[in-house]
Amino acid sequence: MEIKNNLNPLDTYNRTRLTGTNTQTSQRASQGAAAPHGETGDRVSLSPEAKLRTEAFTGAMNAPEVRTAKVAGLKALVESGEYSPDSKAIAAKLLAEEPGIFQP
Repeated sequence: MEIKNNLNPLDTYNRTRLTGTNTQTSQRASQGAAAPHGETGDRVSLSPEAKLRTEAFTGAMNAPEVRTAKVAGLKALVESGEYSPDSKAIAAKLLAEEPGIFQP
């Protein structure tokens, strides 16, 4: 039994991708030029939520490493029952840093 990988000859995406027959588009893409009027191409648009997630992920990846000494100290305070954060100070700082946090 012989299995051949035959592509649909009418499927221009696969043919272009595999054979590189659309050199004009690939040259334009490599140069960063926009497509001339009348030509269409694939487009991607991100929602504001997706952009926010991307920014958050990038920020998290660029954040400094965990301060293990500080984490260990706080963990010890929590475990001993001595940790009592000032909720009013936390709320005030949240409101100062994020003024629109409670607005819909």
